[in-house]
Amino acid sequence: MASTTLGTCSWLLLWNTISRPPLSSPCLGFLPCARNPSRLPIVRAEASSNDKDTFGLGKSKSKPSDSSEQKWVAKGLITGSLPNGMFWVRLENGDVVLGYVSGKILRNSIRMLPGDKVKIEVSRYNSTRGRIVYRIGNKDL
Repeated sequence: MASTTLGTCSWLLLWNTISRPPLSSPCLGFLPCARNPSRLPIVRAEASSNDKDTFGLGKSKSKPSDSSEQKWVAKGLITGSLPNGMFWVRLENGDVVLGYVSGKILRNSIRMLPGDKVKIEVSRYNSTRGRIVYRIGNKDL
């Protein structure tokens, strides 16, 4: 019953004395103290005009990756069509690769048919699949 007669302020004082150890000296924010010996100063980094996208103000621009170093670009001829934007492509060296259409070609609604010449990126790690990145038209031959 005695605990219910204490006011709100008394509970806060009691809670602070239980949850925190008593301070022997005042703890400044930038100096080490007994409670936190590894306390370091807080330094705010100033954002440059190029870093605005990284702080959630907009879409971040991706850095160019090393994916171009991990892929071979080859020319080939579409020999067969499969569902879902997949094609059989015969490369200039005679290999047959399963190619899928890249996102930019899908977005721009570029139509591909068997008999079209294309540029295809083939991965070094799996040379049986590739991404069709460009359709070579008659004027580009």
